[in-house]
Amino acid sequence: MTPSLMNILKDNTLTGDNYVTWKRKIGLLLQSEKHKFVLTTPKPPAPNNESSIMHKDEYEQWKTSDDMAKCYIMATISNVLQQHHEGMESVTDIMMSLEELFAMKSRTTKREAVTTFMNLRMKPGHAVKDHMMKVIAHLNIAELHGVEIDGETKIDMVVNSLSDSFD
Repeated sequence: MTPSLMNILKDNTLTGDNYVTWKRKIGLLLQSEKHKFVLTTPKPPAPNNESSIMHKDEYEQWKTSDDMAKCYIMATISNVLQQHHEGMESVTDIMMSLEELFAMKSRTTKREAVTTFMNLRMKPGHAVKDHMMKVIAHLNIAELHGVEIDGETKIDMVVNSLSDSFD
């Protein structure tokens, strides 16, 4: 694992408030380490004596990647969350549980981010550049929380945020 990936593990412990950012970064980590497929690929049936070598290899690869993904996730969640999730069978089970725990908070955060962005208004006498930097920052926050806004709507929202002197 590269030092930059180690930093992702070290600097991004899931606390709840940072669920959306944590999930995105853990996804990047799993993808870079070639383990992300276990989140979307069902566990293959356990091989038996009559299974082909290819099936045994596929099962072992999935199991190894699932174990590695679990380690990465467990290393980036709080001790309380670790204790709650340590007995779970697969990384998919852990991620589903975390989604259930933090999704409601995530929806609230999304709504707050959109509301803040929509209510943003340029104050008379303030520089357009400063206002636009604020707009971009709030838009980025909304998008980080998973809000999808099409380009035309973004333009409308930005234009509506300008002061009346721009009419």
